[in-house]
Amino acid sequence: MEINKKNRTELKGFFKINDKPTQEEFADFIEAGLNQAEDGIAKVQGNPLSVQAEGEAVGTQEVLDIYENLSDDNPQWSINLNPRVNSDAPNSNQPGFNIKDITGQSRLFIKSGEGNVGVGTIEPTAKLTVEGKDTTPLISITDTTNTPTTIFKVSKKEGVAVKGTLQVEGELKASNISDNEELDNTATSHDKLATQKAVKTYVDTRLPKGLISMWSGQDIPKGWVLCDGSNNTPDLSGRFIVGMEKNNPEYQIGKKGGANEVALTQAQMPSHTHLDNGHSHGVNDPGHNHNHGNFNGLVRFTGKDTTDTMDNNPGAGKEFALNNFGTIQKNKTGVSIKTAKANLQSTGGNKAHENRPPYFVLAYIMKL
Repeated sequence: MEINKKNRTELKGFFKINDKPTQEEFADFIEAGLNQAEDGIAKVQGNPLSVQAEGEAVGTQEVLDIYENLSDDNPQWSINLNPRVNSDAPNSNQPGFNIKDITGQSRLFIKSGEGNVGVGTIEPTAKLTVEGKDTTPLISITDTTNTPTTIFKVSKKEGVAVKGTLQVEGELKASNISDNEELDNTATSHDKLATQKAVKTYVDTRLPKGLISMWSGQDIPKGWVLCDGSNNTPDLSGRFIVGMEKNNPEYQIGKKGGANEVALTQAQMPSHTHLDNGHSHGVNDPGHNHNHGNFNGLVRFTGKDTTDTMDNNPGAGKEFALNNFGTIQKNKTGVSIKTAKANLQSTGGNKAHENRPPYFVLAYIMKL
């Protein structure tokens, strides 16, 4: 910035002893100071310093430029009023207070009347509107621990990131919630959330009425009832389930059968044997003879020589062979044997026995 004014040393030189300042020197002296009437800066006693903006109300009005060095061409920061969205369009100004950087980009804007605040924009559409580049987060909140951690961040790339618990009171709305109630049709999306109604409709249609399931718990879920014979349910209390068999009349829908305990009948017992540890029969023979009755005999001459030791007769002789055949009948012997069977005692208490496999109790419930 170019400053065409005398400095203090130069001005003091105009007023040396016995020197008479010229009109031009007096003019330089006057121009070196600020004039409240002409320079737009006023300090009325009892009031703060007042600064008047430069420019017309229909356009941007500059208030204050802040330089690192007055020799710089442009200020580092500037404060103005009613900045323009388009510098070439006078009617695009936004009424409000604005702080911009050396590039002319607005960094903080407060809109008049509404009080909306814009960060990086002079067109805030809400109480706080933040506009930034894609490379950095728009909003970042860091805790005050010894090792600072970003606990909340908003960026275009990652969206909203929260480190910790997110508590929401009231409704949570989003543009990616689908209003499609048919979750299994071709229009379903992998990018949108299903509504509560859509999920309920899907579940209700996938679990048809009359479906029976096992349930572990005290409270039956909504839309289900206990299978105890009421509410048009089968009474499955204390019962096992048997799968239907199409061609077996015993296993048709609604049939009942079975028992907790059963006693076997004699006909139901498997084939088995009883072990007789042994017994004896005593025989008393008062004397008997063998009467062959109808007994056949055959005597033939063999022509063989005999010795005196064979027939107890001295001297040799000729042998006769006697062949007997036939059956000696038991009633001809005079000996009788009792043939009665052994008497085995019955055992067992004729009591019923457990007829169930190992079990675990659950409740059968049916979908209404």
